[in-house]
Order: sequence, then C-alpha cells, then structure tokens
Amino acid sequence: MAVGVAALAVMVLSACQSVGRAGSEPKISSSPATKTVAGVPVPVLPLDSYGVSAQQQAVLDQAVDKLAGTCMKAKGYTWPARLKRLGVARSANERRYGVTDPEAVRVYGYHLAPPVGVTAEQLAEEARQEKKRKALMTDALTKAYTGRDGATTGSSLMGGCRGEALKQLGLLRLEALTAVDLAQQQGWKRTEADSRAKAVNAKWSACMKKAGHAYADPHVAAADPAWWTKGEGDSAARKKSRAREIATAVADVKCKQQVDYVTVWQSVETTYQDKIIKVNKQELEDVRQMWRKALRKADQVLR
Repeated sequence: MAVGVAALAVMVLSACQSVGRAGSEPKISSSPATKTVAGVPVPVLPLDSYGVSAQQQAVLDQAVDKLAGTCMKAKGYTWPARLKRLGVARSANERRYGVTDPEAVRVYGYHLAPPVGVTAEQLAEEARQEKKRKALMTDALTKAYTGRDGATTGSSLMGGCRGEALKQLGLLRLEALTAVDLAQQQGWKRTEADSRAKAVNAKWSACMKKAGHAYADPHVAAADPAWWTKGEGDSAARKKSRAREIATAVADVKCKQQVDYVTVWQSVETTYQDKIIKVNKQELEDVRQMWRKALRKADQVLR
C-alpha cells in the first residue's frame, strides 16, 4: 500500500503537469459550487471529495488516540489526551482565495478567526491547557509514541504507537504528499498562470489602489509583514497597525465582491481540477477509497 501511494503520487504529478499546457486555455466552468460552513459560504472544488472534512479528520484523530493509547499503556506510559475541540470548525476553503467573510475581517483583519462560538477567553484557556499538555510529553514518552527522539530527522509518522495506530486504520504513508495533494498543487499552479485569473487580480489591485491600498494581489496583501510583526499589544504603534490591517482587509473583501474575484478564481481552478480528475480518475479514486476504509475502521474502533 505504501509503495502504491507513492507511485500514484508520481503518476498524478506527471499527468497534472501536462494539463492545460498545450493549445489555448480551456473554457472555464460556470456556476461553481458553494456550501455554507459555520455560517459562511465557501467554495466547493472537485478534488474536495477525494479528501476528508474537518469533522471526518476529528473522527480519525479520535481513533488514532484510542488505538495509540492502548499501545502506550502496554508499554507502561500514558499519552496526554488531546484537548477537546471547541466550537464549530471553519472550512479550509473559506480562505482559499484570501479573506472573504466581511464580518470576520472587521474583527480579525487578516488573522484567522476562531471556530464559531469560541470566545477570546476560551482560546486563552485552551492555549494554557495545551502548554500544560506539552509539558507532560517527556523525551521517553514522545519516543514511545512517535518512535523518534530529538536527534531523529525526517517526517515519518509510521513509528511508535502512533504509527501502529495509523497502520491499523490503513493510513500508510499518510505523511507523504498524496496524489490528491499533488493534483491540488498542479491545479493551483495552472490557475495562477491562467490569463483570466491574472486579469481579475489586476482588477482587484486597481480597486484596492482606489481605496488607498497598493497590492498586486490578495496574497500579497494578506502576507504584508506589517500584520505579522510581533509587538506590544497595547502600544500605540501596534494599535495603529491593527487598525490599518482591518481597514485593508475590509477593502480587500469589498473589492473581491466588486470584481467577482472568488467566482472567477474558483471557476478557473474548477476547470483545471476537472481535467486532472478526468486524466487520473482511477488513481484518485484509490486514494478516496483509502480514506473511506479508514473512516469505517475508525467508526468500529470508537464503538
């Protein structure tokens, strides 16, 4: 299974690289799909169905914790329990094309909004509890759980009790870039290079310039170092920077709405993803089946 996933990733990467290079740009899809998650409309992309949702990942995490916990006890250890997730998780696609929620940016600017229903006090308490949890993770405990110590290099997840849990769920080579990851990367690269995506970037940039904010595209605006420089939270300079960040993010969302930014980018990306799926349908389906089988096993573990 591990070899198959690795080979599959290479196959998809090779196929994806050829999509959209020959001939003229493809006609873009119309009326891209959306869904509401945590009260916010978010894009739905074709490759989404080949992965797992935040809720499904939570189920898998619980199953890994239970299986790994049993393994740790057999070794004479107790792994600190994962903290319970607070509120309603937001979709990863909510910010795929930058900030889009007009309500969130008025409070958080370009910073990530917390899960719906979670207060600042709850977040602070969660951070304190997580710090305490990590303090319990001694070197010996961590090595038993991961199979690695501080001197071990690499990113393998298949060692220790965690690795055994993943293997029991059939999630071999989970740490590697899967075929779906590579397909998404290639679809994104083709979208960035597409003339229609570039054109709407230019329209957005012109709109922002009129509002007093000079940025080439939404990603540059979101990555402005001014928003991410650490400083005293109550200082006058920090407050001024924060106010500017929020004003910029609010203008960002308004300009996206004016030029129909998200619709254009999603339509272009949907087109390229559809082509990638068509070329690699069976290979991608194999990955989807891996997740489905893992979820069924996780359900059995948690009963």
